[in-house]
Amino acid sequence: MGLPKSFIARLESLYWDVAPTILSVFASERVGSFRVNHIFYKGWGISEEIAHEFREKGIPVLPFDEAKGIYTYDKQYEYAIKWTQAFYTGKIYLQGISSMLPVFLLDPQPWERVLDVCAAPGSKTTLMSDLMHNSGSIRAIEQNSIRMEKLRFNARLQGAENIECIKMDALKFLSTDDSLYDRILLDAPCSAEGRISLANEKSYGFWSLENITRKSELQYQLLSLSIAHLRPWWTCVYSTCTLAPEENERVISRILDENRNLSLVDIAANESFDSRIDWIHGVRSFAWSRYHPDIRRTVRIIPNMYAEWFFIAQIQKSLTWSV
Repeated sequence: MGLPKSFIARLESLYWDVAPTILSVFASERVGSFRVNHIFYKGWGISEEIAHEFREKGIPVLPFDEAKGIYTYDKQYEYAIKWTQAFYTGKIYLQGISSMLPVFLLDPQPWERVLDVCAAPGSKTTLMSDLMHNSGSIRAIEQNSIRMEKLRFNARLQGAENIECIKMDALKFLSTDDSLYDRILLDAPCSAEGRISLANEKSYGFWSLENITRKSELQYQLLSLSIAHLRPWWTCVYSTCTLAPEENERVISRILDENRNLSLVDIAANESFDSRIDWIHGVRSFAWSRYHPDIRRTVRIIPNMYAEWFFIAQIQKSLTWSV
């Protein structure tokens, strides 16, 4: 079984110049990555305790961003890493670099009130807790019982005590909650095209245009309701791991068209955006649809040896309607 022809056609229409590169990445394996949990370890870089254990077990790692505590490794060592004390005690957390980017862009600070709309299994939630020095508060929403248990387990394992886990459908929570938040993260449910692996038919066997359409409407509802809970002058980061413009630029464009007090932060201008991450601006049009002119302030992460596919938009809310 190969990739659906309609998927390849869409990919080539979006990225006629880099489509072969993206398809080759789908057939290859990226390096693995993990982050040091600074709730337990306050230092810069990797702790000597962790470094010693990795040396003893013959696990080589390379620094990707020592200031942020991010390291990479060859995937052949992933099984060995999962048997280390550092992994079992929550001192490190295996997480894709692309998955970390929305949190670093959101940049939650200590003592702030943060909402994580679709939180499980807690990778981004616990990273936020780390950046907030385990202070302030994070409300993490998840409906599924099994995924909620994973979220709670990861929070406990990493010592993240500022996370309040709420088991509820996100749409229902957003429709009934009367709170305002300083920062909101919406890593939305999506068609997950960025996680396609040609070695695993299950990663693309479910793909369909109907699924993209359903996800797009859900994402729009989630983002529209989330924005209502954002304090003026604060930010919401929206992200997906899919290529589909209907789930990315179209969702953001609809929100901007309907809410003139919202604007996009130019992500590419962020000084912390790593040069080893390949990216392009958000697409301005697709399939006869033209998107909001500011959509180029969003970013599409192009998969390479370090990163998987991601779309990220950073939305800022103003107090009054713009003219």
